[in-house]
Amino acid sequence: MSEVFVDYAGREAVAAMRLGGMSIVERVLREAAQAGATRARVRLPAAARPALPPLALAVEFTDGDAPADARPVAGDVIAGVTVTDAGSRRRAERALLQACRRSYDGLGDTYVIRPVSLRLTPWFARVGLTPNQITVANTVVGALACALFAWGGARGNDGGRALLAAGGAAIFLQVVLDSCDGELARVRHLYSSFGRMLDNVSDDVIDIGMTLALGWAVGGWWWPVAIASAVARASCAAMIFRAVARIGKAGDVLAFRWFFDRAEADLADRFEHKLTPLAVLRSFGRRDVYTLVWAVCGFTAVLLPGLILGLIVAFGYFGLSVVHRAVRARTPAAERVGM
Repeated sequence: MSEVFVDYAGREAVAAMRLGGMSIVERVLREAAQAGATRARVRLPAAARPALPPLALAVEFTDGDAPADARPVAGDVIAGVTVTDAGSRRRAERALLQACRRSYDGLGDTYVIRPVSLRLTPWFARVGLTPNQITVANTVVGALACALFAWGGARGNDGGRALLAAGGAAIFLQVVLDSCDGELARVRHLYSSFGRMLDNVSDDVIDIGMTLALGWAVGGWWWPVAIASAVARASCAAMIFRAVARIGKAGDVLAFRWFFDRAEADLADRFEHKLTPLAVLRSFGRRDVYTLVWAVCGFTAVLLPGLILGLIVAFGYFGLSVVHRAVRARTPAAERVGM
């Protein structure tokens, strides 16, 4: 059994401070459990002990000294910041939020979306919202964006520009909220396979819906092409979901490896976001960029570039999936991990 000892002697007020939607002592205990601890003793006077929800380790409050075999854990250090007062608590919360940035964030995430989402996530945490609630909200906002694009494009200049601008704002809000749900899951330690599945399925549904909405808005022969692209994109998504489910990571699309991915490559290698011409070109196939393009199309009422990009993404992924299936069919079963 791995036991930790958290000492708040002389720092009783720190334990009850709230940071990212939970008390500091709860956060420290959750992080200890993630690090492998199965039991924790917390030195804290009875009057200063906050109520704790069920945790993944056994917790015992005490007034005594540390057991000889317990590993000491700093109870006042969050994200590398020692919390002593309200000011340092705010600095720790900012550091905790910045840790939500990922080495594999795309260009849109890095320079546009995260700067906005990281301002909203602390508020969501403080009011007690869950990641799944944010995912449901962003799905509703995304569906509204699709409807506004389709309706605005069909109306033309007769009020259509205002509807398209509202659609652009809605799809931007959707992609920001899509970032917030993951940040909230990390900040509040609320992870679930269902939440991961819900998040990724909703993204695919909204992406398909936006391409259909743009095809309807532009009209003519673009509409049947958009329908074909929706079928192609859905086929590719289904292949990816089946592949990750086979390896026990249902809904985790980042666990999927294309035929050209090196087995030893980590996410940062597979999703580089450096400002090189090739990386910028590849970024247009990533959701954080093409959704921002759709937002700009809505604000400017110039829809065809957004539709063409959506079609390229859909048919491009479908073409990759066809090649991937062919390569997989020739790959020995033992080498198909993540494929």
